[in-house]
Amino acid sequence: MGKRIPDPSGGMRMTECVIFGGLLLDKYFEIEELPERGQDGFINGEFECVGGCSVNMAVTFDNLGGKAHIVSYIGKDQTGQSIMKYMKEHHLSTRYVREREGTTGYCMVFLEPDGERTFLTKTGMELNFSKEILSDELKGIRYAAVTGYFLLNDQTEHIVQVLEAFHRDGGYILFDPSPLVGSIDQELLRRMIRISDMVTPNTSEIGVVREWLTGDQVVILKRGELGGTVYEGNHSFDYLPLVVDTVDTTGAGDSFAAGALFGIAEGKTLAESVRLGSLTSAITVGINGPHGFWKLEDKLKEL
Repeated sequence: MGKRIPDPSGGMRMTECVIFGGLLLDKYFEIEELPERGQDGFINGEFECVGGCSVNMAVTFDNLGGKAHIVSYIGKDQTGQSIMKYMKEHHLSTRYVREREGTTGYCMVFLEPDGERTFLTKTGMELNFSKEILSDELKGIRYAAVTGYFLLNDQTEHIVQVLEAFHRDGGYILFDPSPLVGSIDQELLRRMIRISDMVTPNTSEIGVVREWLTGDQVVILKRGELGGTVYEGNHSFDYLPLVVDTVDTTGAGDSFAAGALFGIAEGKTLAESVRLGSLTSAITVGINGPHGFWKLEDKLKEL
């Protein structure tokens, strides 16, 4: 179970975090390989699951014994209803999930046999935000994760303002840039990085965020199956991935970020937190789909 933190009322509470990232539906299509432009191909299988970086992070954080609260609107449509039902069935927090008139987004995921995947996303209500969704102003929460996709929101200025206030109040922020980080408004991206305690880019994203890194942030440069490098001030160290059979790499980066953040929230060292992130990422690539429900002690017996 997660670490219990003293509560001012005299009780104990579970380690919590808030995740700024949209909820949508993943539609998987299993293929041998993507055809060349203008050519044909076949779909060998298909399935759907609730997705988005936020739910992948939240499931991992909860699997480790914490409680994650996703910030997202969903549409008042059948897809939105399915997402809400899924979250309630799996005891995922809906504290900051709200319905609005409109459609819920979805992502088409083309999955190849080696686990590689290609995405095409139709955005919806998940790329909306208002301060009213945070009805209790994040009371009692000290840790936050922010996905780069969520900063493609028309209300990104308001999102960053909320996070700046959270940071001023002593909150810890992990920022996971995402492949579309280059499409984020540059000034808002600069402000986001400035208030981040940990930034977790991969090798294609680091070039976009590098100029705004000040040395005050912990930077975890992810290199996929090669592991990665952690930079903290003037020091750095490499980490290696766990070697597992790859089923589907979708959600691996999200799971890594959630594992690392949970470690920090639990008071673990940076190295221990990175190892936890590497472990949760390895568990995820062995699952068909972007996340799964498991207990760490059970998975450790399998690895």
